[in-house]
Amino acid sequence: MKCNKFKSSEATIHVANVGEFCLDCHNNFMAELIGINKTSDFSKIISVYDVEGIVHEFEISNMIIPGFSVWKAEEMESAYQFEVLTKPEENQADAIQKLHEKILTGLGYKTLAHMSDNYFVNNAIRISKEGYSLNSVGTCRIEHAEEENTFSLVIDGKNISLHDFGQALTAFEGFNMDFQIRDLSDEVLGKDMVLAQVVINPDVIIEHFERTLGWFLERDFLSYKRASACVEALVERVDELELLYKYGSLDKAAQVGEIMKRRLISIDNDTDDFPEYLLNMIDQVIGIA
Repeated sequence: MKCNKFKSSEATIHVANVGEFCLDCHNNFMAELIGINKTSDFSKIISVYDVEGIVHEFEISNMIIPGFSVWKAEEMESAYQFEVLTKPEENQADAIQKLHEKILTGLGYKTLAHMSDNYFVNNAIRISKEGYSLNSVGTCRIEHAEEENTFSLVIDGKNISLHDFGQALTAFEGFNMDFQIRDLSDEVLGKDMVLAQVVINPDVIIEHFERTLGWFLERDFLSYKRASACVEALVERVDELELLYKYGSLDKAAQVGEIMKRRLISIDNDTDDFPEYLLNMIDQVIGIA
């Protein structure tokens, strides 16, 4: 099916009661509807070295939808994918920069470890006659091929069958495996990073929040001399709130967010902008902004 606007392009997006569009025409339509200028001046193809010195080429694309501007990096020859979400009215150059940094982080660590050709290990993952084992910390993307109704995991840009993945796990027989399902737009696991156990109980988050505040307040007053360090420390508490929102209860996260906001507003201070930055962060986390 051809695009309703640009007849020589294939339509890939259907907008109900409007028509069929290619990505570029869809973005033009959405930008006009929202009242923003579409970002067109960016590198559509970039090349990035991974930790082993191998070059990976990515196609960069952007899709504007109500409430979000979605930036994607899709590897052209293999299966790496990265994604960043921002708001259409925000500075898109920041989102592009964040996407580039995310690619560098993702390529800076390998979940698969190449095994020596001198040994044959029967539970190794075999890719192009090469053997790989699993590192004890790693990440993967879940894939489903609808036509074949097959499932696989993308690890280090390579498609790994569930059978091969399970077989490789037998190297860790007797150990526990924690897992956490995260959106493609969330931060990626990189070098020198692990999945830490974090308590997301609402009462504990509020307790951590108050304790952190206590480091910087004097009789409930925040001096401008301590404001910057206070904000930096409280960002970690907002991160805990975000985990509660994503993996716990949305309602409880909203309640905790409102408690945090009321507490911040109540603090007497001699700064020009406290606590605006934190209030905006909390609103973004609990979906108000």
